[in-house]
Parts: sequence; structure tokens; C-alpha cells
Amino acid sequence: MTVLIMTDSAADIPEELIKKYDLSLVPTVIRFGDEIFYENVDLSMEQFYEKFDSSKIYPQTANPTLHHQFEMFKKLGKEADEVLNIVISSKMSGSYNTALNARKNYERKADNPSQVFIYDSKFATFAVGILVIRAAELIKEGKSVEKIIPILDKYRDSLEIGFTVADLVYLHRGGRLKKSQYWLGKLVDMKPIINFNNGEMDVVKKIRRHENAVIESFTTIYEKKGKPDKFNAYIMHARNEDSANLLKEYIEEKIQPKEFNVSIKPLGMAIVTHTGPGCIGVCIDTEYKFIH
Repeated sequence: MTVLIMTDSAADIPEELIKKYDLSLVPTVIRFGDEIFYENVDLSMEQFYEKFDSSKIYPQTANPTLHHQFEMFKKLGKEADEVLNIVISSKMSGSYNTALNARKNYERKADNPSQVFIYDSKFATFAVGILVIRAAELIKEGKSVEKIIPILDKYRDSLEIGFTVADLVYLHRGGRLKKSQYWLGKLVDMKPIINFNNGEMDVVKKIRRHENAVIESFTTIYEKKGKPDKFNAYIMHARNEDSANLLKEYIEEKIQPKEFNVSIKPLGMAIVTHTGPGCIGVCIDTEYKFIH
């Protein structure tokens, strides 16, 4: 049995891992007013930041199109018996529902359709990527999707993400922060500490000063995990390597776990559009091998 895997570009998976695990991606839509781009197809990360900095129009995102989802199902369906599509959290994006509709179209129009599974990651950015890679490893072991999904469910529940933003204006513009909260936060330099809970972003604390919030974005999930002495920490940032290195040093020098790995990766366009430059987050994984 052949199983192939696909996901959203919002999973923020580095190109070398996409090639290594033979992954297929459908692009997130990025809009600057009337200009429409597809993430990493006709708009690179460098070009995105150039437009972000120079444009008077604030960018917006949309989930991968029905057309892109359908065409990917059709393409992979010719090569595989089963297709597993792992999407960004259904509580954050319409990607899940679009994929369901694309599957209906595919099953109706294809002569001999393969079986397509849509899996809600309940996360965003590289936490989705970690789930995708875990699934790809299980496929290499010869497992069917029916056997992969229960393993993914358990693994998904073991992951934790915490993050903060450098400027509240982007959460406010995106409708994720009320006007009163925005102005109060600006006035006293308060930064939100945000965790993912059951697929939703949840403000669990508010901390004064960005440097403190960076550390707290880690400690909230580290304590939630019971202060493990063995873990992988995937630090993600939006043009904020200084804060990423600050957090890495904090883990190495203050936490000093017995066994740990830390990586620093850039955030993609979908998340940066909503959180702005300076955003920094970290994903803790205690259950799986380190993904370079």
C-alpha cells in the first residue's frame, strides 16, 4: 500500500525536510489589497517582508484554495492508495473545511479515487510540521493511515506551543485583540503570553516588557509539561533572532535540562501576517526524536 502526505504551507516546514520526506504542500493565500499571492510559489519570504515594510496596505491571509486542494488530491491520488492531508487548526483557519469540500469534489469526479483523510492538527506553524514529519516516518514503517491516526492523536496531545508578540498592533488589526486591550497594553508595555489549547490561541498571562514575555512564553509550557528534564525545543521567530538566541541561552544556562535539543527556525508568512515582525514562539516536544 502506498501512502502519501500533504499539508498547508502554513506548517512552516523547511525545504530540505520537504524534499527528505517527499511532502506535498498547498499554498496559503497572501493578499496585499487587490494583489493576490501564493505562499512560497510566487512570493518568497524575502519578498513578503519587502512588501510588508513598504506597502501602505496591511496584508491578509486566506486558506489554501479549493482548486489547489482538489488538484493536489487528484495528483497524489494517481500515485497512492491513501492520501493523508494534515491541516492547520480548524479553529484558526478554514483550511480544514476547504479540504473537506475538495475531497467531496475529488471523490465525485475521479474515476477511481484513492482514500483521502483530512487530519486536524489543532496547531499552527512548525507544530503542524512536526506532526507531518512524524506521520511521514510512520509511513516509511509501512503503516496505513488507519494505524497512523491514533498515534498522531496521542503525539499531538503531547505537544505544547507558547508565544508572544513584539507589537500588539498586529493582533489588534487582525481582530484577535480588542481596542481597549490594545491601548491598555501599549500604555503599560504589556505583552500577551499565548498558548495553544485544543486548537485555539489562549492568552494565559500578560507580562511587562518583551524580553520577559519571551522567557515566559517558554516557562508557561515548560511548567505545563511538568518541567521535563528531557525535551526538544523548536524556537520560531519573525525577524527576531536576538530574542530567539535569548531564549536558547535561557534554556541552556537557567533550565539546564539533562538532555535537550534546541533549534531556531523562521516563521512563515501566514503567522507573521497575524502576529507581525518580532513575534517569537517555542514548541516543546518530549515524545519524539529531534528534527533538524
